Amino acid sequence: MITLEQIRLLDSKITRAIELIRVLKDENGTLRKGLESAQKRMKELETLVDGFKTDQREIETVIVRTLRNLDDLEESATAGKKGDRAAAGPSPDAAPPSRAAEPDSAPLSSAPASPATKEELDIF
Repeated sequence: MITLEQIRLLDSKITRAIELIRVLKDENGTLRKGLESAQKRMKELETLVDGFKTDQREIETVIVRTLRNLDDLEESATAGKKGDRAAAGPSPDAAPPSRAAEPDSAPLSSAPASPATKEELDIF
C-alpha cells in the first residue's frame, strides 16, 4: 500500500525535476543564442579573411610586375651604358667603379635613388 510519505517524496522529486528542466531549458536557450552569435561572427571573419587573401594575391602580383619592370629598366640602362662605352671607348685614366664607397642601404628620403645592380634587386 502507498503511504502519504511516499506521495510527498514523489511530489518533491517531481517538483525538483520540473525546476531542473526549466533551468536547463533556459540554459539551452542562452547557449543557442551564443552559438548563433558566434557562427555569425565566424562568417564575418571568414569574409574578411577571403578579402585579405584576395588583396594579398593582388599585392603579390603588383610586386612581381614591378620587379620585372625594374629588371627591364635595369637591363635597358645597362645595355645603353655598354653601347655608350663601346662607342666612346674606355678612357685610359678612368678608374673602375668602387663598391666600397657605396652605402649598405639607401637613405629614406624623397630624392631619387641611384640605379641598383642586378644583385641588389634580386631580393626574392
